[in-house]
Amino acid sequence: MIERVASPLTPEEGRVAILQLAMNAQDRTTERGLTKSSFDSLVTAALVDTTSENAKSRDEVRSVVRGILPGGAGHQIDALVDSALKRLARKHGPIKHRTQTDSFHMSFEESQEWRARAAEYLLDQDEVEADLAAGAYGLDQRLDADISELRTEARKLRQVLEGLFMRRGEMFARSVQGAEQVDASLGELADMIAQLDHGLVLPPAQAAQAISNVLEAPSDRTRAHLLRIVDSYTLFAFLQQTPDVQKTLSRVFAGGEIWLDTSAVLPLLGETLVADVGRRGLTNLLAAARGSGIRLFVTGGVLEEVVAHLDISLLYPRRTDPWRGRIPFIYTAYMMSGRAEEALGGWVEEFKGSEEPVRDVEDYLEHYFGILRQDLSELADGADVRLRGAVQELWGERHRQRRERHGQDSANTHRLIAHDVENVVGVIEHRRSHSDSALGYTAWWLTLDGTAFALQAWLKDRLGKDAPASPVLSPDYLSQVLRLGPLRRRQLGDGSEVLPLTLSLRVLENVPDELIDVARSAREEFKDFDELRIRREVRDALNRARRSGSGERDYAASLEAEILQAIAE
Repeated sequence: MIERVASPLTPEEGRVAILQLAMNAQDRTTERGLTKSSFDSLVTAALVDTTSENAKSRDEVRSVVRGILPGGAGHQIDALVDSALKRLARKHGPIKHRTQTDSFHMSFEESQEWRARAAEYLLDQDEVEADLAAGAYGLDQRLDADISELRTEARKLRQVLEGLFMRRGEMFARSVQGAEQVDASLGELADMIAQLDHGLVLPPAQAAQAISNVLEAPSDRTRAHLLRIVDSYTLFAFLQQTPDVQKTLSRVFAGGEIWLDTSAVLPLLGETLVADVGRRGLTNLLAAARGSGIRLFVTGGVLEEVVAHLDISLLYPRRTDPWRGRIPFIYTAYMMSGRAEEALGGWVEEFKGSEEPVRDVEDYLEHYFGILRQDLSELADGADVRLRGAVQELWGERHRQRRERHGQDSANTHRLIAHDVENVVGVIEHRRSHSDSALGYTAWWLTLDGTAFALQAWLKDRLGKDAPASPVLSPDYLSQVLRLGPLRRRQLGDGSEVLPLTLSLRVLENVPDELIDVARSAREEFKDFDELRIRREVRDALNRARRSGSGERDYAASLEAEILQAIAE
């Protein structure tokens, strides 16, 4: 059993600990403290396969847990182990205490229950491998022709995925301790896979594609299992750095305030086209954040950008000259839903009218998503000129490159830079009156813009020791905190079943023109049928185009938008 579990770990004790943390995931959705439930898991793992004939002494249990958590203070770990032993060895508890020798062992009933739960865990693991096999099918003829080879590849992909989750957990733990958050694109995922030696048949880019195929739309059983694995590896990484995870996580986002970038607002509008509410990843994430007591804001500059994007989406189908730049995301999302292009304007009117469009979008975001307007311009304007200059330089360089590639208007570019500076510098200045600790920050900036994740290094390079901590928040980071942190108990129910596994692997634009043409052609072909049939035919046409390779102009790296996939399906 242990050979099939926790592939990134070599010591057997670590593998059993991961298995037990995963099996105890349900306990973390109750009122039990995270530190308590974690140490109950570690102590149980240390006592697996013990009986009254081969009990372990208190010192042996302490030694096993210390070996799993080398970063913690010995006396602190011993005290937490002793508390867990006391809880677990209560009358009729799962652990038996032999007071004469001060030794412990699993009860017979608990041993049987443990084996049954572990066997169920392995069945869930098999389900993940089956989904990975489906995700890899069609990527390589050698695998398509040999089912046993495909199953072997799926097992290796599952091991790769666990390795990536372990690395993600370590990055998350470091970021909570104050290090820079890391945002992983699909290309970076391929690079990470290339560094792992698992003997895959698929090259790294295709292996990344197979994994992302599963992460985008996992089955319910696979999703539940992967969430347990993600959380377990993250907890494991946390425990190795600081045993008291309850205290650490309780300080993250306590009374938090999050400002949303335009890149985080537009998907909310696009997700209104997704029929399956459970697949509205960002919508559900922000709903869980609000349920945890976090307040959400946008600035007036972001509202202006949203309105401008909606206007561009309306302009795109009426263009007469060749289009320069990316296809507007909102237009793409609408067309992938199979709706009639001529009705686009009517749909956009759900968000804004023609008289006061900024006010309309503001009201819409507040009513449907609980997002309020709160400007940061006054704070940003009063910030140190060196800080403002450094931030302006970073986003100026990004927008300059985009302008050269896509022919953006320079006046519009200046406004975009000003809005980015207001958000970044404004949140940094807002923090100064709240906390000087990376763990205690309450103000953040949620974005899907890859440039933002270079901010910390950029500021350190420009400002040296005076550089403030980056306010950038990735959706993955927020999702992980909400699933693990004590804030989860304030939600209506657990909520983790609808939180996205990952969002920052997704690219929300750069959809190839050819796929839009496929959607448009399919709608024209079936224009005489009822609306439901037309949308079904558009969906099927898009799926056939993906399988046959139509529109594959770097499609594997560009159409990783979970929202667009959900709309199309």
